[in-house]
Order: sequence, then C-alpha cells, then structure tokens
Amino acid sequence: MACVLGELRSPKLTRVMPARVVAVLSAALALGACGEDRGEGLRTTPAKVGTGTTSFSISADATVPVSLTDYRLPRNVRVARSGVVAFEATNDGQVAHALAVVGPAGQARTQTLKPGERTTVEVRLPPGTYKWYCPVADHERRGMVGRVRVAE
Repeated sequence: MACVLGELRSPKLTRVMPARVVAVLSAALALGACGEDRGEGLRTTPAKVGTGTTSFSISADATVPVSLTDYRLPRNVRVARSGVVAFEATNDGQVAHALAVVGPAGQARTQTLKPGERTTVEVRLPPGTYKWYCPVADHERRGMVGRVRVAE
C-alpha cells in the first residue's frame, strides 16, 4: 500500500476506504452524542409560585419580613445580625412586584410575585449597608428602593 500525494494506488483500497471512513465517522458521531445518564438525582424542577415560602438548605441567621406594596418599600431597615439573611417577601399590592437585594456577591432576587403571593430569598450579608429594590419595570424609579443596614 503506497500513497503518492494522498492518492491510493490500490484500486481495492479506493473502493473499501470511503465505506470504512463513513462507518467509522458514523459510529464516532453516534457515540459522541450519547450523554451520561445521572439519574433523577440531578433533575431540577421549578417551584410553583405562590405556594408559600421557598425553602433553602442554609439556615438563616436573621429573618426580615418585607411587604411589597404598590411603589413603596421600606427605606431604611436594620438587621441586627450579619450572615445569611432571609427576606420573606409578600406582595401586598395590586400589581406584580419582586425584591432584589444587592450584596457583595451580586444581586439576589425573588421571582416576580402576583398580588397575594410570597416567597423567601436568602442572601449572605456581612456588616454593611446594602441596596434593595423592586426590579419590575419602572418600580424602582417610582419609589420602590431603600437600604438594608446589617449589624451596624
């Protein structure tokens, strides 16, 4: 079997080679598309909105109930202990709202809540002052913004 500039000299190999190449490439693609089956343990499903609070495995060092009313959010809230702070947000307004807290690791927020719904978001906050607001539409501009002071 000698090759000259990529050209096969054996007529038998020229007929067999393309079929083998196609078979090998097909098998490689089929095996490459197979993923690892990790079972049900890694599947996630979203929680239903409005069925109560969302639970997390971290236990909170402090809990802050937050009433989200139309275009109002408490301006200055004090939290006595630093660490994991659970914000229990309830939409007591007539339109959809959410709660976002900007901490050292970035923004943590709830899903958008319909009137009457509630949820909890937990954020790790060291001592300091942090911004919280409603990230829905123009609600922040309309007054749904304030500060959370932790262990100050």
